Amino acid sequence: AICISALLSIAQGNAQDNPKDIPTCDDSAKTGELCETEVLDLHPTQFAVGIREVLKKQSKFEGMSKPERKDYLKEHAIPVVIGPGGRFYMTDHHHLARALWEASFHKLFAQVQKNWKALSDKDFWERMEKEHWLYLYDENGKGPLSPSLLPEDIRKLRDDPYRSLAADVREAGGYVKSTEPFAEFKWAEFFRSRIRLGHGDNGFKEAVKKAKTLAHSPEAHGLPGYRGI
Repeated sequence: AICISALLSIAQGNAQDNPKDIPTCDDSAKTGELCETEVLDLHPTQFAVGIREVLKKQSKFEGMSKPERKDYLKEHAIPVVIGPGGRFYMTDHHHLARALWEASFHKLFAQVQKNWKALSDKDFWERMEKEHWLYLYDENGKGPLSPSLLPEDIRKLRDDPYRSLAADVREAGGYVKSTEPFAEFKWAEFFRSRIRLGHGDNGFKEAVKKAKTLAHSPEAHGLPGYRGI
């Protein structure tokens, strides 16, 4: 089996030594290849992001120096799968991609996980679902929806405030980061039916406190990253 993380490390190491050698992304790219692309050429595999989380990432990126930005982007290459028609589908880092767009920074690095451009649409989406590279629920938790309804680009990702809540609860120690696919969306759904979001920053902060307590309760047992009482 190919170790994507190892390939990424090698590719990024080479990119740092020879930054001009990083090619522009095209549909001939092979698994493990690092390439440069326009953010709007990447197609989402989910319907929503937490805009509060996006704004945090935007602020962090805007506060970096030019060299820091380059290093950061290489370290956070967007994982992509090349699908039918040579379209690039991002499988993670949707918040980062949206944050870069909001910061008027439109180029980034992509890391190819698979090149499935030869597959039919049906086979492609079946494989994407099997690999857990799709989250087909909208900003209100409704789904699963058809992949044909996914946004065309990151500008059309809608705001799910409970996704932001889940991120803030994790940062506050409510649960630990998990490698399980879409872990924070699962927490978002858990909180959606139990926590009411108040208005403004104060209302959101109060919701974080309540959600953190709930995250430690037995009711949350079984969710990814659960810490217990």
